[in-house]
Amino acid sequence: MNTIVTSREAILAAGKEIMIESGVERLSIRDVAQKCGISVGSVYNYFPSKSDLVVSTIESVWIEIIMEPGDDSAGVSFTDHLRALFNRIQKGCLKYPSFFSVHSLNAAQFDKTKGREVMQRYFSHMKKGLFDSLEQDPLVKKGVFTSQFSENDFIEFVFTNLMTLFMKRVSSCDTLCEIVKRIIY
Repeated sequence: MNTIVTSREAILAAGKEIMIESGVERLSIRDVAQKCGISVGSVYNYFPSKSDLVVSTIESVWIEIIMEPGDDSAGVSFTDHLRALFNRIQKGCLKYPSFFSVHSLNAAQFDKTKGREVMQRYFSHMKKGLFDSLEQDPLVKKGVFTSQFSENDFIEFVFTNLMTLFMKRVSSCDTLCEIVKRIIY
């Protein structure tokens, strides 16, 4: 076995490959070390525990899914932004089968606090993107939002339904987009 030091990024890439091949539940320090051609101790230099490795790998997948290069949603309608987000997550789910539905369970199994923090950070990022897109959409009807139905309430509604589509493995967000159109345009 080659015991040369490798980079954190190479270890995470190996972790993501294992997730693609076997799922997040099969991610182990030993398998990552073997895939990288390094010693187990070299992995521990970057990730002090299996929990740290799993959570960091999950975070790396979220970054890949959410921060897809070349996707600039600025200046598009809210529904276009919603559809683009749906498509990015769907593409990520295809690349990382079962990631979306089981990652939080597996992260919680290893470190509940870190797992929730990662999930909440990327959920917050997605919600902020939706909110910004809503604010920038000039076609939104004036007066649609009130103190009883705020922009934040609407984003929570849309985001919850978006997540439900993935949990149910629905292949399109057309119905959600149509509901959104009827509410805000």
